[in-house]
Amino acid sequence: MSAVRPGGCDEAAAALTAYRRNAGTVRSSQAAAAQQTYRDLMGAVLDAQGVVGAKISRLAAEFQELNFRLTGMTGGDPNQVIADINTDVAELKRLCESI
Repeated sequence: MSAVRPGGCDEAAAALTAYRRNAGTVRSSQAAAAQQTYRDLMGAVLDAQGVVGAKISRLAAEFQELNFRLTGMTGGDPNQVIADINTDVAELKRLCESI
């Protein structure tokens, strides 16, 4: 019998994979990819519950912040947000694989 991954994990993984594939090296493409990832993660959180849902929601907010910083809507270093995203992606991976 195989373990069933928590709701939202597969959708979140797909959104994060798409971000890595689409972001590129140009700020404008990174911003567009971050905005799309925010939307995809907001969809993924609808299927998630508990700590997984909270982590996906946090990641969505971080991708929205990354988009804002990349487009100049808010100040700050995008790399600070990317560091937070990397930490939360690792935690989400652990949460999704622990079941």
